Amino acid sequence: MVGNISVSISLGHADNTDLGLVVKAKNIELGTNKGGVGSAIGAYGITIQEAASSENVEHWPKVSMTDADRRATIYNATSKALKTAEGLDVKEVGFFTMGLEVRRISTWETAEEIVRAVHAHAKNAESVERIALVASSPTQVSSFQYALDNIQTVTYG
Repeated sequence: MVGNISVSISLGHADNTDLGLVVKAKNIELGTNKGGVGSAIGAYGITIQEAASSENVEHWPKVSMTDADRRATIYNATSKALKTAEGLDVKEVGFFTMGLEVRRISTWETAEEIVRAVHAHAKNAESVERIALVASSPTQVSSFQYALDNIQTVTYG
């Protein structure tokens, strides 16, 4: 629990129709560096787009390890999605991290920023009662578990 919000962590989740709002990847290019490792695949226009069956879908912004403000981008996108959920009177929100993992964002950075945003939102949450954190790797699951278990440290107090 984060405040009055129940938070669950799972590895993969194909059906998201039970969630009122989901945040997923849209057209995430494979490869993160211009001319660097992994860039050849992205150069051919191969992208990842997670399927969404939820009625309300938000997308992660384009972000990569080369972005100095990647943590703020993840935090702000999470906060924006939670505010949108409140405006739609949604009770359940899902955050899917595969796109961020494909972009090679550090799992702990992703977990810490999403948990920080959830923690901040929980102080004034009205309709959001449940958040599903859906990872695509065991490492991301572990990072979410760590961030939630150490929420006071992650949220700076």
